[in-house]
Amino acid sequence: MATTAQRTSDADAQARSETAGPRSRLRLSAGHTLLYAVLIGYGIFSLAPFVYAVLSSFKNEGEVLATPPTLIPNVWTLQHYQDIFAGGADLPFPRFLLNSLIYAGATAALNVLLAALAGYAFGRMEFPGKNILYALTLAVLMIPGSLIVIPKFLVVNSLHLTDNIAGLIVPGMVTPVSVLLMTQFLKTLPKELEESAMVDGASRFRAFWQILLPLVRPAMITVALYQFQGAWNDFLWPLLVMSNKNNYTLTVGLAYFKSLHYTQYGLLLAGAAINIAPLVVVFFIFQRYFLRGISTSGLAGR
Repeated sequence: MATTAQRTSDADAQARSETAGPRSRLRLSAGHTLLYAVLIGYGIFSLAPFVYAVLSSFKNEGEVLATPPTLIPNVWTLQHYQDIFAGGADLPFPRFLLNSLIYAGATAALNVLLAALAGYAFGRMEFPGKNILYALTLAVLMIPGSLIVIPKFLVVNSLHLTDNIAGLIVPGMVTPVSVLLMTQFLKTLPKELEESAMVDGASRFRAFWQILLPLVRPAMITVALYQFQGAWNDFLWPLLVMSNKNNYTLTVGLAYFKSLHYTQYGLLLAGAAINIAPLVVVFFIFQRYFLRGISTSGLAGR
């Protein structure tokens, strides 16, 4: 009888699990559907201004200011883009674009190199005062950027770097965020990698350069993307440092399309579309490394 009762209870348990299975899957499916609906709605809400700005850059000036506004241009035109690049000496838009590329590219490259060296020192070496220096580096993250604008400008001015592209690049050569990312990522690598290389006769720098650095490519790309995007969109610092029109970056140059009494919205939207395009292209090319760097850079304490 005990055997029969056990079989009966097992059959009842199996029947309950089979009944509960479709219900749990239904609840899970409903939850996923709701999540996807929220994410899609948020994506549409976030992308709508960018899509509208890009499409409006292909409208004529009258249609840009038309009421009510339209999403799709009635007449597609490239006139605004032609006017931007044909601005001549009064509007050296290609020069603005080149200055932004130099500023963003140099800042990203220097941050990758210097943050990798600092991250290696903090993450894989022991030296006096290491913890204090690392704590001070993290403490800088808590200082608002607007609070150090004036001291930073005074330092750049004392070095005679104002109205010079170097005045933009030097203060941003390495940032605490870049050092933090590289340190956390380098901590995840086993120390046996460089130890075995050094046993074979490699110097510490060679072990870092040839063994460890290729393994932290996702973190390097993450740092490069962060810094490129930050420098490319920077407005306040170039505005303060630069006084010569030919040294303006793209974000500062876009202010030429706004005046006290009138704004050239068509040219402004075309310039904004050009400003957005490089960031979109760079992100879609390197998004795999970017997401991998974000997901693994905080695993050092695992």
